[in-house]
Amino acid sequence: MTSTVATNETSDRSDPSSKGRSERTTSSAARWRENLWPLFLYTVLSLLLFGIPVLGHFGSRIVAADAIDSSQFMWFFAWWPHALLHGLNPFVTQEVFAPQGFNLSWATAMPGPSILMSPITLAFGPAVTWNVIQLLAPALSAWTAFLLCRHVTARVVPSLIGGYVFGFSPYVLTHMTGGPFLALVALLPVFVLLTLRRVEGSIAPRRFVLAMTAALTAQYLISSEVFLTSTLFGTVALVIAFVLFAERRATLFGVGKLVVAAYAATAILISPFLYYFFFGHHYPPGATFFTADLTSYVIPPPLVALTRHQPAFAGSNDETYLGLPLIILMCVFLWQQRRSRSAWLIMLSALTAGIFSLGGYLWVHGTLTSIPLPWKLFGQLPLLRYAITLRFAVFVVLPAALIVAMWLSRGPIRGRPAVIRWGLVGLAIVFIVPDVGSSIWNTKIKDPAFFASGTYRAYLRPSDRVLTIPAWGPNDRWQADTGFRFKLADGYVGQGFPASVTRYPIWSTLLSGSLTQDYAGELRRFVTAKGVTAIVVDETVPGPWRTLFSTLGLRPVSTGGVLFYRIRPSR
Repeated sequence: MTSTVATNETSDRSDPSSKGRSERTTSSAARWRENLWPLFLYTVLSLLLFGIPVLGHFGSRIVAADAIDSSQFMWFFAWWPHALLHGLNPFVTQEVFAPQGFNLSWATAMPGPSILMSPITLAFGPAVTWNVIQLLAPALSAWTAFLLCRHVTARVVPSLIGGYVFGFSPYVLTHMTGGPFLALVALLPVFVLLTLRRVEGSIAPRRFVLAMTAALTAQYLISSEVFLTSTLFGTVALVIAFVLFAERRATLFGVGKLVVAAYAATAILISPFLYYFFFGHHYPPGATFFTADLTSYVIPPPLVALTRHQPAFAGSNDETYLGLPLIILMCVFLWQQRRSRSAWLIMLSALTAGIFSLGGYLWVHGTLTSIPLPWKLFGQLPLLRYAITLRFAVFVVLPAALIVAMWLSRGPIRGRPAVIRWGLVGLAIVFIVPDVGSSIWNTKIKDPAFFASGTYRAYLRPSDRVLTIPAWGPNDRWQADTGFRFKLADGYVGQGFPASVTRYPIWSTLLSGSLTQDYAGELRRFVTAKGVTAIVVDETVPGPWRTLFSTLGLRPVSTGGVLFYRIRPSR
C-alpha cells in the first residue's frame, strides 16, 4: 500500500496536467477574491452615502426624491412575479387603465431586475426591493467600471478611483432619485471589456458571443432605452477605431461580425418582448425634448456637496455634470497622449456622446441658440427619435472614468512629483462628491391608513375597478401593496398616458383638480365607459373632489384618511 501511495504521489507530481489543473483552480479562486472585494467596498460606500436614513425603515423610507416616480417601479417589481405566478400575460396588463389595459413593452418595466428580485418583493414588499436596487446601482456600476479600468491599466488603486468616478457620477446620482432603469448601468463597462478582450484575442469567439448575448439580453431587460443608445455608441466607437487603427481593421471587422451574431441571438431571446413592442398596441412617447446645456458640464448641480443647499443654476442639467477639474484632466491627458491613437479613440467617443447629449440645437446657460447640431439628423431615425439626448451623458462619464484610471497609472509629469497628478484627481472627485444626507435620496412613504393598515379589505372587492385621487403616482404602489386586489381605472407606468384615458376631457380635471365646463357630464361619461365601481380619494390631496363626485349622486364614507365612494350598478 505504501508503494502504491508513493507511486500515486509521484505520478501526481510528475503529471503536468494535474499540476495545471491545480494552478488553474488556485488562480481562479484568487481572481474571484481580487474581483469581489472592490464590489464589497463600493457597496459599503453606497450604504454610507445613501443608505443610513433608510436602514431600519426599508419598507417605509426609500432612496428617492419623491414617492411618485418610485411608485411606478414598485408596481413593476410586484407585477412581473404576480403575473408569472398567476399565469397572466406579463406583457399586457389590465390592472391599470382598466378595462383597456397597457402594453408594458412600451414602458420602462424592468422585467429582469423585477424577476431576479422577486423573492425579496414577495417576502418584504416592493419598497424593500426598490431600496436594494437603488443602493446596489452605484456599487455595481462602479465595480464593473473598476474591472474595465484594471484590465486596461493593470493597476488596482487607479482602477478603484476610475470605478468611483463612473459608479458615483452625477449621472448615476441623478437617476437614483427616481429612475433605477437609468441608474443601473453596470453592463456598459462590460460591453467595452468584452470587446477589448476579443480584439486582444484573450476570449474565444464562441465564448465572446455567448457572453455578449447574455449582457445584451440583460441590458434590454433592465432598460430598452439604454440598450438602444449603447448600440448607437458601440457602433460609433467601432467606426472611430476602424478609422484610427488601419492595421487592425480585419480584427475589428471580425469583432463586428461576432457582435452582430450576439445581437441576432439576443433578438431570439427577447423575441416575446419585441413581438409586443412592434405588433402590440403603441403609445405616443412621453417627454423626449430634454437636452443638455453646454454649461451643465461645468456648473455644479444641487445634488453635489459643493453646492449644498444652493438653488439650481440656470442651464444646469444634473446628470451631465463632470466638473471643471475633471474636464481639465481629460484635456491634459489628451494633450500628453496626443500621439496615442487609443487616447484619441477614448476622447472622440466621449466628445461624440457629449455632442449628441446637446440635442438638435445648442443651449448655452439656459439660452437656445440657432446653432444646429448633428442630433438634428440622427433624431430623425426610427426609434432614436424617442431618445432623450440628455441621457447620452453616461457615454461621456465612462470614458472620463477610464481616463482617470489611465492618468493615475502613468509616471510623473515630466519629472514632477506624482502628487500633482493625484491632486488634480482629488480635486475632480471633490467636485462630484454627493450632498450626503440630502432629502433628494430620502423620502418617507405616507400612504393613507386605508391602504397601510389593511382597511381596504372591508371596502374593495377583487372585481372592483377603482378610480383614485391622485389619478397617477402613489396609486400604483397602493395596488401593488394589496397584491393587485383591485383594478385601476387610472394609473401611471412612466409613459405618456394612453388614449384610453386622455380621450376624455375629464382626465385633465382628475390630474389637476381644475373643474372644466360640463365636468358633471364628462365625469359620468368617463365612469360609465371605464366601468368604475369604486372611487378612493386621498383626503390630503387638495381639490374640489367632494363637489366633483357629488354629481354622481354619491355620498362618501370617510375612513382611513380617504373618501370612499361605492358606485351602484345602474338598472
